[in-house]
Amino acid sequence: MIGISWRREQGLADPLLRNMLAEKGLDDVPQWTKEDDVRMEAHDRWMALAEDRDGPVNPEICEITDPAHITDEIKSKALELGADLAGCCALTPIMIDEGFDMPHRNVISFIVHEEYANVLKGARAIEAETYAVYVRVAQIATELAAFVRDLGYPAWAHHNGIRQIQAIPTLYHSGFGELGRHGSLINTTYSANFRPGFVTTNVPLQYDSPLEFGVQDYCEKCKLCRNNCPGDAIATDHILTDGIKRWRINMEKCYPYSRLHEAYCHICVDVCPYLHKENGDPEKRTMYGAYMKQRKEDGYRSPNRL
Repeated sequence: MIGISWRREQGLADPLLRNMLAEKGLDDVPQWTKEDDVRMEAHDRWMALAEDRDGPVNPEICEITDPAHITDEIKSKALELGADLAGCCALTPIMIDEGFDMPHRNVISFIVHEEYANVLKGARAIEAETYAVYVRVAQIATELAAFVRDLGYPAWAHHNGIRQIQAIPTLYHSGFGELGRHGSLINTTYSANFRPGFVTTNVPLQYDSPLEFGVQDYCEKCKLCRNNCPGDAIATDHILTDGIKRWRINMEKCYPYSRLHEAYCHICVDVCPYLHKENGDPEKRTMYGAYMKQRKEDGYRSPNRL
């Protein structure tokens, strides 16, 4: 199956980022060059797992007569390994990077949440948590793919740094939620405060259905992420793609805070009502109140504190 979805180049391969760095006389991204042993250690750990994303397949194929049963087993394994949620869907060309020939027909998706309490500890704590979750996602994907291969079916682990699977459409069709104004998928429990992982395979699976619970209409009225974005990078009006509302993110306005500012910016996710209000979590609601008090003192459109 040949992919059709364009992906922005990552890191210094992104021409927009290179141009913006050149304009500021910088050779590298400030977030990546600051002294930060936690980030570097996490980066090295998850990148080291890339070589294990594929491996030998058990020649004794497990005969599957009930896709629902094996799907439950695989999901249970994902949760046992540390995932918060797991889902499955059939791959389509829009879920695959443009030009890549994917040999598998199915995908197992999962997410691992980030602890919201870090918003009260500052940008460095949020960033450290993000990298720690990246490592957990890579570990889960790697071990889950090995579990599927042991059943006698090929399986690849996909995690950060592996550019083949398009996260948003895959998560949507795996039943995790809807696309929000800030450009991330919103889940009923975790909002967009999570990191995803994927395993592609040919094992027969029972597919999940999209989970729609009003996010797209809600985002038309709610402008919390937009009103708190330091770069004013989140669009007011949406466009439609295959009937799905999308609010474009202006990367020239986003990058000065998400790339060129030393502090990690996570604000659009941290203020989303589906994280602190609409999911009915009173503890996070209290944290949100304290966090927004900090934001008010700093000025709502200010970057996160270090």
